[in-house]
Amino acid sequence: MGLSDLATALLDLAFPPACAACGEGLRSSAEEPWCPVCAGAVDPAEPGCARCGLPGPDPVCGACLADPPALDGLRAAAAYGGPLADAVHACKYRDRPALARPLGRWLAARVPPPPGALLVAVPLARGRRVARGYDQAALLAGWVGRTAGVPVLRGALRRVRETPPQVGRTRAQRAANVAGAFAADGRVRGREIALVDDVVTTGATAEACARALKAAGAVRVTVLALARAG
Repeated sequence: MGLSDLATALLDLAFPPACAACGEGLRSSAEEPWCPVCAGAVDPAEPGCARCGLPGPDPVCGACLADPPALDGLRAAAAYGGPLADAVHACKYRDRPALARPLGRWLAARVPPPPGALLVAVPLARGRRVARGYDQAALLAGWVGRTAGVPVLRGALRRVRETPPQVGRTRAQRAANVAGAFAADGRVRGREIALVDDVVTTGATAEACARALKAAGAVRVTVLALARAG
């Protein structure tokens, strides 16, 4: 048994598999983090723009055609709502970081990282990370990497300016709030980056991260998210 297998076995003992939404017990061999009832209530992500992920009928939306973003693509495992929203909320706000494990595995299975890409997590603001005690996107990225066998560049992207939460802001306000808030280091130069986050709403944070990564030399940036809202 390798170290990763041993760690997984120990986690199974400490945290027996349970539905990420309702807590119903699951078989240890379960491939999804949901019980059958909750699994049936997870809505698939709507088809949308290949660049920004905004739901809509066009392969590339008008906004991305008129002003191409730094993002090269955005893929979400599901629409935000129902059991998935419950699980994300519990992981972020109800002190359940262990949920990052089943959610990260599920994300890797639903939207695997592009071949040759390296994983980078969207960094949480320092104040919120200290208050929460962990960064859920970093935990997700770690489990996506373990599941998919993809390296994670920890600390390659950082916040250089603290920003208030995005909740409750308009699209324009969100973009202004995070503009210039991130910087990346030289490890991303010449590499394709898969940016991992929990929920993408307007995409303002993902776009600001992509700009920072490309300024540091990344050749391509795509987003892997648990959910797309809006």
